[in-house]
Amino acid sequence: MRSFLLFLGLSIAVSTQALETATLLNGHEATELLEKKCIRTEVSGVIPPCWSLTTRMLSQPDFIPWIQAEYQRSVSKNESVSYPVIETTEGTYHYLNKKQQRTDIQELYREQTSETTFDLIYLAKGKRFFGKYEVLIHVHAIDAGAAGTIYTAAIHAYPKNGPLRFFARRMNSVKRYFQNKTKLIADITGKISEGLEPMGEFTLPSSQASL
Repeated sequence: MRSFLLFLGLSIAVSTQALETATLLNGHEATELLEKKCIRTEVSGVIPPCWSLTTRMLSQPDFIPWIQAEYQRSVSKNESVSYPVIETTEGTYHYLNKKQQRTDIQELYREQTSETTFDLIYLAKGKRFFGKYEVLIHVHAIDAGAAGTIYTAAIHAYPKNGPLRFFARRMNSVKRYFQNKTKLIADITGKISEGLEPMGEFTLPSSQASL
C-alpha cells in the first residue's frame, strides 16, 4: 500500500464532512463500502503549491507516472521507487510489495468539481497479514489563496475477514496499519510540495511516461 500512497500523497482536500463521496461516485458499487463498518482514518493539512499549479498537476493525463517521477526527484534518496505502480489497463494499476503481495488500484473519479475544488477517489484491493481488504480513498482539494492548497484524504478500510473485521476496529495492530498509511500521505505530501514550490511549473520526464 505504500507505493499507492506515494502518489496519493500529492492528491489534495478539506474536511471529511464536506466530502460527497457517494454523490460523485453516482451509484458505483464501491459506494457500498461507505455503509459498512470500516476502519476510518483521515489526514488534512496545507501545502504551498498555488491553486493553478495544483489543478494542472491533478489534471495530468499521466498523473500516476508523473507522481512517481516527482517522488524520485524530490523525495527518494537514491532516485528510485522500490515498488512502482504499474498501469494494468486504462484507469487501473497494480504493484507488488516486498512480500510479492499484489495490490490492485482503480481510479474511480478525478475531476475539478468547481473553480476552487478538486476531487479524486480510488479503490484499492489487496491482502496483508490480516487477510484481504478493500480501501476507498477520497481526496479533496480546495483553493486556499495565498496559503496554497488545503487537503484532506479520507480513508475507509474494510477487512474482508468477518471475525477479524470485528476485532480489527479494536486491535491496535490492524488499526495502526491504516493509521500509519494515512500519516504517510501527510509526510509525502509535505516533502513533495516542498520540491514543487520553487518550480512554479512541472514536466513529466519522457523516461517515466510508460511506467
